[in-house]
Amino acid sequence: MAQQQDWASIYSKVLQRSIDISIYDSNPSKKEKPIVYLTDGRKLLENGVMDSIKRLTLFGQIPFATYVFVSTVDRVSGQDYRNENFFCNPSYIRFFESELVPFVEKGHEKGKSSFERSLVGISFGGLNAAYFSARTDLFGNYALLSPVIYPCKKVISDISFSQNKSLRIILTTGKNDAENYVDELERIYGSKGYELSTIETNGQHDFNNWNAQWRYVLNFLISFD
Repeated sequence: MAQQQDWASIYSKVLQRSIDISIYDSNPSKKEKPIVYLTDGRKLLENGVMDSIKRLTLFGQIPFATYVFVSTVDRVSGQDYRNENFFCNPSYIRFFESELVPFVEKGHEKGKSSFERSLVGISFGGLNAAYFSARTDLFGNYALLSPVIYPCKKVISDISFSQNKSLRIILTTGKNDAENYVDELERIYGSKGYELSTIETNGQHDFNNWNAQWRYVLNFLISFD
């Protein structure tokens, strides 16, 4: 069972509601570390993602990093704003750019570069990550796990016309999962000349599959040797 997690609440003027986040620093004594932002934060924590990260860190299988889990669920009403946030929403980008990232990184003496900052999205969260990769230069590294992009197909043209350079992107899918969307994204990202890794597993569209991928995904995002 996933461990109880502490949450902080940020009121977003952009989104006009409070957003819950949970931050995990895998090595507080090490000041300079990459930062990984994960959308669907509450769902990920409820399904054991933190347990996977802690285990991999303990055994030295992934580098130290700071992880920011961003919830889509309103703590008071219980309403899930997942679809509103993830379906190519420019306001969600503005929330990250003007509110969330400055709040999380305000304690760092020197500002983080996009190279040190990653965004992870699963399923519709992968659509959101694809949209971010096209429309903001906030992140240099992206992980799209089983991305499902049909609710906002214009994301393909957004990527095609994006001015972003030198992105690093990992795409994953299980068999009978999101392979058609991954094929399309792989083609368009490849045409941009981005550093790209694609993984196909035997798993399905579920956390049994995704939790088995974290070692590979996180090493791609935050290992640069």
